[in-house]
Amino acid sequence: MLTISFLGKTKIKYKGVPIGETLGNKAIALICLLILNKNRYLSREKVVAYLWPDSSEDAAKYNLRFNLWQIKKNIKPDSKGELFLHVDKDCCGVNEKYLLDCDILNIINFKLDYNYSIHELLQLRELFCGDFLEGCYFNSCDEFNELILFQRINIENKKVHILKKLVEYYEDSQNYDAAIEIINEIHEIEPYDEEMALKVMRLNIAKGNRVGAINYYSNFSNRLTGNLGISPGETLKELYDEIRNHKVERTIVEKNIEPFEIVLDTFCMEGIDYFWMSDVISQILKKVKPSILYNFENKYIIDLSHIQRDILSCIEDEKSLLNMESLLYKEVPDVCVINAFIKLLKIVSEKYKIQINISNMSDMDNISQKVFVYLKREEMSGMLFNIVG
Repeated sequence: MLTISFLGKTKIKYKGVPIGETLGNKAIALICLLILNKNRYLSREKVVAYLWPDSSEDAAKYNLRFNLWQIKKNIKPDSKGELFLHVDKDCCGVNEKYLLDCDILNIINFKLDYNYSIHELLQLRELFCGDFLEGCYFNSCDEFNELILFQRINIENKKVHILKKLVEYYEDSQNYDAAIEIINEIHEIEPYDEEMALKVMRLNIAKGNRVGAINYYSNFSNRLTGNLGISPGETLKELYDEIRNHKVERTIVEKNIEPFEIVLDTFCMEGIDYFWMSDVISQILKKVKPSILYNFENKYIIDLSHIQRDILSCIEDEKSLLNMESLLYKEVPDVCVINAFIKLLKIVSEKYKIQINISNMSDMDNISQKVFVYLKREEMSGMLFNIVG
């Protein structure tokens, strides 16, 4: 596979072999430009305007042809035989079907509303090992240099969003020290973020460190006053006063255990064993915070993976997953799958009020139907079923 890292010193590897040194700076810039526009093709005129704005028309066209040839020569087809570039007489771009792994694509494609596992978030965090195209400046290429600066800001903003997701995860799993550590990393980028300052104070109270919360407020207030000449906002001041007067501990603890409500829209398909149960699991993975499944045992995850592979994302340790890989292909008795499914619902219902909407109930498969009857009979706390068709 082709792997590309544009953060820090640029690294390009094809099948594990470094090829970056065989490409010139303009070829690397061209690869970067095309990857940033991966979902659309750029006209040759636009590429030339970015990378050879001061060259004559003939020289610019030659430079583009030469660099495209150099890229094609060094980046071979992927395992499916797909070519890296799509080039015609008018446009050029990255082949959407080509298999590649690129750090900036992984970061730019980060979605705030997606339910990432802790393992995925930590992997994204590790990508930030330097600036985008660090140390690169292209003489006379003003538009391309502006694009580099824009992407550096964009990537930094993405980093903050990823770190805030990690804070949520650690806060929900009551790993308060880890959450505070991540917030300190956020404050290196956004040192005056009052929302994060509030969270640090609340986390200190949650871990029983009242003095730490007070000291943090003092340091943050001094930073605002000394650097910006402003005072903390009213919400921050009110929390500080409540902490000093011992009025806040109870409210913060209660906030951590407030139940949430989720609605799972599920579907049935006749004759396919476990189809409804698999859909329930899929909806849970989309709707609940990853930390809710923090203590769900790996053996149950493996059992459920036989009907819904996406649940494997809940296994945080990649080494553990590799060690259990052989189990993925063994037959699992129905009773083990059903038992794991019920345990999953119990864990989720402890944190959420769940409404499960069921479409096409008449087409529910036999195994799912028996499990549904059991769940209705047990009347599991915090769970409501609604037949919608």
